[in-house]
Amino acid sequence: MLYGHQLLAIADAAIALGLTHSYQSFSVNYCARDRSYLRDFKRRGGATARVSPHTVLVVRSRLAEAAALRPDLSSDIQTIDAAIIRDLRVASLLGRRSYR
Repeated sequence: MLYGHQLLAIADAAIALGLTHSYQSFSVNYCARDRSYLRDFKRRGGATARVSPHTVLVVRSRLAEAAALRPDLSSDIQTIDAAIIRDLRVASLLGRRSYR
């Protein structure tokens, strides 16, 4: 599970690398969603909204495609993917409850 603020950070990294040019473009091309998808996460309370697992899977798949097409940026793209995996693990650990 990822949260909105994490997806926005991924979009910012993709924009900084030149993989896409805007949040709208990232929403369509990397999230396979409507142009306004990321705008929802920028609204009040949106930063802590959960990103669907399907969207995370699509983003990771599109990043893998971009890494294959842009070998010069593959290490940077792999760093973004590693951050996604780390965030998923942290969210999973924090989401577990201990019953004693």
